[in-house]
Amino acid sequence: MKILVKNCTIIDSRSPYNGQTLDILIHDGQITEIGKDFESAANKVIEEDGLHLSPGWVELHSNFSDPGFEEREDLRSGSEAAASGGFTSVVLMPSVDPPVDSRADIDYVYNRSEEFPVNLYPVGALSKGLKGEELSEMFDMRESGAIAFSDDTHPVSNPNLLKLGLLYSSNLDTPVLSRPFQSEIAGNGQMNEGHTSTYLGLRGIPALAEELMIARDLYLAEYTGGRIHFCGVSTLRGIDMIREAKEKGVRASCDVNLYNLVHDESVLSDYNTYFKVNPPLRERETISGLIENLLAGVVDAIAIDHIPMDEERKNCEFEHASFGMAGLETAYGNYQTYLSDKIGLELFVDLISHGPRDVLDLPRITVKEGSMAELTLFCPSGETLVETSKKRSRSVNDPSYGQALKGKVVGIINKSGFTRS
Repeated sequence: MKILVKNCTIIDSRSPYNGQTLDILIHDGQITEIGKDFESAANKVIEEDGLHLSPGWVELHSNFSDPGFEEREDLRSGSEAAASGGFTSVVLMPSVDPPVDSRADIDYVYNRSEEFPVNLYPVGALSKGLKGEELSEMFDMRESGAIAFSDDTHPVSNPNLLKLGLLYSSNLDTPVLSRPFQSEIAGNGQMNEGHTSTYLGLRGIPALAEELMIARDLYLAEYTGGRIHFCGVSTLRGIDMIREAKEKGVRASCDVNLYNLVHDESVLSDYNTYFKVNPPLRERETISGLIENLLAGVVDAIAIDHIPMDEERKNCEFEHASFGMAGLETAYGNYQTYLSDKIGLELFVDLISHGPRDVLDLPRITVKEGSMAELTLFCPSGETLVETSKKRSRSVNDPSYGQALKGKVVGIINKSGFTRS
């Protein structure tokens, strides 16, 4: 199949064509020609005012709830939501039922992913059953294609288990993903600890709950020589510790969730459970500091942390609501609306495309002749009305529903085809 993308502005810091408006010809999933005003007998021609094109966007940690919780999301609905949001690849965390902790579980994800327009990359559980008691069959899962190991939202409280996991994964040259959260310190906290939590009468989650785990895990990574990636870092002290560890040669990396850059804790003033997330939304001053670290290159990637929920788990009293926010379909609109004046488009693409690929050793994509065509098409000058009737995800917990957001995703080119948003 031949696809011709006409008059698109290329956004790719690693491409020799970065910033240029050109035509791109794709044949059987490979970029074959980039130029100006050439004619070709293409099966599909894509042309739109203000069209931009970049390497395909990658979501670093999502949960598609399949198997076990398909009422929230399944592999098909999650993949369709990702494609609609401009994502060509999604990394799936192992917190499903049963957890992804065996070769068969990894094979299940890859076999099903062949049906969908996006690439799905499974993360294997670090411990059997996510119980934190003994290591999973890491070698078998790696042989089947697990790209990383993690106990996801189940913090590894036993430091010796994490030490062994880092040693073993180092031999497999595979990173361990850590969600830094010390549950004993957090207790029954519901939101960021501070003046707002006191005013609202909600138990607070101290920044210390994140920072203690980052400090411990960095020491273990230094001791073992293993690779560790921190998911959803949300405190400035945590970022500082990671920066210092990198300078010492520790094999560490980190991402920040998009919602921790877009929303601050003040949105909880009306107890909207859609904003109940972990890590919690922080103060506006912290957000400014996180953005500064993104601009300085300390943070390796931006993640969405898509955690779908159903009505029962979100439309209830705040203290009983589950943590988590859906956001794959509206990620670009939230960036364009709330962050584009602070984080330039080229850097955003770096952080949501190249960064995740570098962290997890995924296939590198560059907009140039001969490269694999895994691409995202979007229009910064467009507008998107987020309507629940048109959403692809089964989840209810995206707070952007009903809003008009700047920017528009046109679609993705992946697996030799074009999928319109």
